[in-house]
Order: sequence, then C-alpha cells, then structure tokens
Amino acid sequence: MIFIRNLIVVLLALYFSSCDNLQKKMQFEFRKGDLIFQDLNADSISDAIESVTGGEKNLNFSHVGIVDINLKGEILVLEAVSKGVSINYLNDFLKRSNKIAVGRLRANYQNRIEEAMCYGYSLLDLPYDDVYVMGDSSYYCSELIYEMFVNTGDSSEVFQLNPMTFKGAKSGEFLPFWVKYYKDLEVEIPEGEPGLNPNGMFQSPNIEIVLPYGNHRFN
Repeated sequence: MIFIRNLIVVLLALYFSSCDNLQKKMQFEFRKGDLIFQDLNADSISDAIESVTGGEKNLNFSHVGIVDINLKGEILVLEAVSKGVSINYLNDFLKRSNKIAVGRLRANYQNRIEEAMCYGYSLLDLPYDDVYVMGDSSYYCSELIYEMFVNTGDSSEVFQLNPMTFKGAKSGEFLPFWVKYYKDLEVEIPEGEPGLNPNGMFQSPNIEIVLPYGNHRFN
C-alpha cells in the first residue's frame, strides 16, 4: 500500500513538473531585436548550407531573421528570403519550419537595436543575394542582419565576418551541389570571401540563446 502511495506521489510530481515546463515554453516572450534561427530542411540548398557551416557542433540552422513588434503587439520578422528583403508575420515564418532557436543581443548592444531596425526597413524589397557575396545591393539572411548593425551606431561589429567555404569538411573538396549551383549562375565559387552564416552567428559571444533549439511550443 505504501509503495502504491509513493508511486502515485512520484507520478503526480512528474505530471505537474511537465505541465510547468510546458507552460514556461508557451509563455516565451519575444522582444524587439531577437534573432530567430531556423532549421529549414526544406530543400537541397538548405541542406547544402548546413553541410558547410555546421562546424564541429553540427548545427543545423540555414536561416535567420530579426524580430520586430508593431503597435498592435503583433510579432513580425524582418528577413531576407528568396523574394528579397521582407517583413513577415511570425506565424508565416514558422509555417516554413517551427524548428527554431532564439538569440538575444547582450545588454551592451541593446541600445543599437532601434537604429538597426530602421536601417533594415530602408532595405525592404531589395533582392536576395543568391551569390552570397557581400558589398552589393542584394542581401542573404545573415548578411542583412550584419549590415543592419555594422551600418548603425558606433563602428564596432556585433557579428564577425569569416572566410566562407563551400567544401566538405571531410573531403576538402567542393560539394557537388555548390559546383552545379555556381555553374548555373555562371560565376566563380566565392571560396574564402568574407561572409557569415546563421550557424556562425548563432555562436556569437555577443548574443545569449534565450530559447534553445527545440524548446518551444508555438503551434
């Protein structure tokens, strides 16, 4: 009898603990300037991006956007996607994939968010950078966020550029996907050119991961 009573107590404790954890997940509050890292796994290019940027930690993010909140309290995501730089509702963002993590700029960078968002809005409707080369008037997802901060506030960089690679970590050879991709674009593979990607941005010491990967219930 005592055993059954103890078992019931344990089961009840586990139940309420799981309910409490679920409630915490559901109560996550986005803030303006939060970065949403997304694991798309929707097409071959997403897989190709992840395969050359995941690093030793095998991260799986192929997209990133930045949060805005309008006067109605609606959560929006400013992002660079195939149609260009655009602003979309969070629900539409999550329809692509709800496998996400959220990063928040550390306190010493928070004062740059407002100006960075204004700069980002000035880039709306500019085309997507499908060549992944910085310095022109087109933008890929992490390039957009980098430019938003590097062009506003002081001259310090929130995110660092690193030489890009399109080679497999094990083979040291260009992945067949990227060979065909750039051949179709009729441009050289920008191996070694400065750039950044969602997985590298995710590991920046200047952000705090406030919602770890998989720790969410939005739908």
